[in-house]
Amino acid sequence: MDTQTNDMNTKLSAIDKALAAAKARKEAKGELAETPKAKPSKPKAERIKLDATTKAAAKSAKEEARKQHQALLKQQREERRMAKAAERTNTKTPHMKKIEKAATALPEMSPSTQLTFNEVTTNLSAAQITALAMHLQHFNRVKATERALAQELEAGQQVRIISGIQKYVGMTGTVEKAQRIRCFVSIPGVRKPAYLFTSDVELVEQTAAATGTDG
Repeated sequence: MDTQTNDMNTKLSAIDKALAAAKARKEAKGELAETPKAKPSKPKAERIKLDATTKAAAKSAKEEARKQHQALLKQQREERRMAKAAERTNTKTPHMKKIEKAATALPEMSPSTQLTFNEVTTNLSAAQITALAMHLQHFNRVKATERALAQELEAGQQVRIISGIQKYVGMTGTVEKAQRIRCFVSIPGVRKPAYLFTSDVELVEQTAAATGTDG
């Protein structure tokens, strides 16, 4: 075999090796493409089986936690409600102050009168309380008129104030001037005489010791 033939065989052998290597690489790529990538496996958590007692305790604890949460929500709602009520009360403070001031000017009631007042305001409706108050006012006017017509006052007489100007009710004084239905009463400690209806006062009975005379 000559040199030219050997060179040809060498070249063919090199080409065959290159083709074989290319085919091998192609087949390897194909296998890699067809083979899916394996995902890393995660260890499964082991489930712990609970007995009946443990399950009941867990359920009871969950229910207790739910009740406590509901109680907390209820308390928070109540606090918000009270805060709103207080805010509404504060907005009405100017009106309430006037009412409270008027209440301080009311005459004091005896225990029996207070008891009657409590029974009336507790057991009667608002309409009936209004009706009763109007009847009482009318009754007072009738009695005041009767007293004014029957009572004759003279200057110098001692009288006790029983109605009229509330701050003077219960005080005693001296009649300075008497008219048909009106009178001026001088009260100790008060700068100006009180101008009252004659029905607003009653005569104070004076004993011999009080007047300084003998019997």
